[in-house]
Amino acid sequence: MSKRATTLLTMAAVAALAAPSSAQSISEQIRAVKRAVEHAATVRYQPGGETQTDRSTRTVKISANGDIDISNIAGDITITRGGGSNATIEIVKTARARTAAEAKEMLGQVQVVVEERPGRVEIQTRYPQQRNAWMGWGNRRGTNVSVAFTITAPAGVRIAAKSVAGSVKVSGIKGELTLEAVSGSVRVSDAGRISSAKSLAGGVEILDSRLDGVLEVSSVAGPVVLRHVRVRRIEAGSVSGGLTLEDVECDRAELTSFSGTVEFTGPLARGGRYEMKSHTGDVRITVTGGAGFEFDATTFSGSLRSDLPLTNRAAERPERRMTRRSLQGTSGDGGAVLELSTFSGNVVISKR
Repeated sequence: MSKRATTLLTMAAVAALAAPSSAQSISEQIRAVKRAVEHAATVRYQPGGETQTDRSTRTVKISANGDIDISNIAGDITITRGGGSNATIEIVKTARARTAAEAKEMLGQVQVVVEERPGRVEIQTRYPQQRNAWMGWGNRRGTNVSVAFTITAPAGVRIAAKSVAGSVKVSGIKGELTLEAVSGSVRVSDAGRISSAKSLAGGVEILDSRLDGVLEVSSVAGPVVLRHVRVRRIEAGSVSGGLTLEDVECDRAELTSFSGTVEFTGPLARGGRYEMKSHTGDVRITVTGGAGFEFDATTFSGSLRSDLPLTNRAAERPERRMTRRSLQGTSGDGGAVLELSTFSGNVVISKR
C-alpha cells in the first residue's frame, strides 16, 4: 500500500475531529467514514467454499534499535518483543475459492515483499493487477486472500505498521510506534513511546505503558481506551466513539468526542491542564490523590454536578451539588486546571 494513500486516509480521520461545522456537518463526516469503510470492505477476505493456506517464516538482521516498516491490505499484524538483534517474520496467507485448485492459484497471485537494508526492514503485501492510487498494489477484487503477519523483534526497534482491513497489535516494544488501521482496531500494551495510534473504523486501546513525549490517539468510528498509562501529554479524539481513560497520569490532556462520553480517572499534576469536551455525550472526571484544581465547567442543556467540596468563585462558598449551566471555582489548593464542556450532556466531578 502506498504511504501517500495511507496518510491521506489518516489525515481524513483526524481532520474529521477538527473540522468546523461550517465546513462539514457531523452527518457528512460519518457518511464519508462509512463510504471509506465500505471501500475498505472490498479488500477484505471474503468467504468461499475451499481453503488453502501457505505458511512461511523469514529471519532478518536488524539492530537492537532498527526500523520495521510494514504495510498490509487484508489481515492482522501482530508484533511482540523478542531477544537478540534479529527479527522473525511469520507469514500466513489464506485463500478461499470455489475449489481447492482456485484457492491455491490465488495464493500464488499475492506476494509478500521483504526488503532488508542495514538496520531496517520493509514489508509489503502486493496483490495482482496494476498499481492504483488508493490501495497501492492491486485492487484485489476477486482475489480472496488474507495475509496475517506475526513478528518477533528486539524491544528497542522503531515500528511503522499500517493495515487497511485488519487489526494492528503491538506488545512489549519500547521503540517509537506509528500505527494505523482503516477497518480494524489498534491495540498496544507495554510500550515505551507511541508517536501515533489511529483507526478510521475501529477502536484504539493503549494498556500498561509508561511513555515518553506526547501520545496522539484517535478514531473516527470507534472508541479510544487508555488504561494504566503514564505519559507527559495526551491528545485523544473520536467522532462517534467515547473516550475512556482509567488510571492515567499525565501533565496535560486534550480529550474530544463528538457523540461519545469522555471519562478520565487518575491523579492531577500540580500545574497540569486537562481539557475535556463532548458535543452530545457526558464529561466525567474522577480525581484520585489529593491534588486541588481550578475548574471551568459548562453545559447547554445538561447538568453540572460535583461530589467534592467546591468553592464557587461567584459566591465564594462551598457547594456539593449544582445544576447551573456554567460554573467556575476551586477545589483545594487549585494546583491544576480543568476545562470541562459539553453541549447536551452532563458534567460530573467526583473523587475516588
